[in-house]
Amino acid sequence: MRGPYYETTIHRQIREKREDRKKRIRNDVERYGSEVLDSDEMKQAFEQTHHKLATVGEHTLRVTMTSVLICYALRKMKVSVSIPAVVVGALCHDLGMLGRNDKFNSLKESNAGHPKDSVEIAKGLVSELPEKTEDIIERHMWPLGDSKAPNSIEGAIVSAADKYTAVKDLIKGIEITEDTADMIAEENK
Repeated sequence: MRGPYYETTIHRQIREKREDRKKRIRNDVERYGSEVLDSDEMKQAFEQTHHKLATVGEHTLRVTMTSVLICYALRKMKVSVSIPAVVVGALCHDLGMLGRNDKFNSLKESNAGHPKDSVEIAKGLVSELPEKTEDIIERHMWPLGDSKAPNSIEGAIVSAADKYTAVKDLIKGIEITEDTADMIAEENK
């Protein structure tokens, strides 16, 4: 009979693969995103609330790690993607949200305006910001607001990872109830 701590060889191999993948993702994020990760803006991002239950920094790191994971999956399917562009784009995508209460009058205004602010902040943080990375940041809000659709696979990756992570941020630790639905609807006015 198996005990509660029984682990088959296959279970151990799966767990080890997951741990290795997480290490690879962290290494890629640190390698390509060090200029952003070490910035004062990123430190500030961990002090500002975002999506009710997270900070801008927490959300940003989850978007970045999810985006890199998608890149790995696409590379396995022989789809060429630029992980450096994805890492920098994902790390910078919401930095324009910093100080949003002083810059924007409404959520709608914030959704429309923060991508351009994020691009300007990214230009100040990254020594040579490629045009592809600018586009990733500027178009990440699509299909919301006035944002144009992503024009690269990398842009689509970050945009999709942002929406997926935002939903997870909104429901993390709470049950979907009528009150929660009202809170989300109120936030999106």
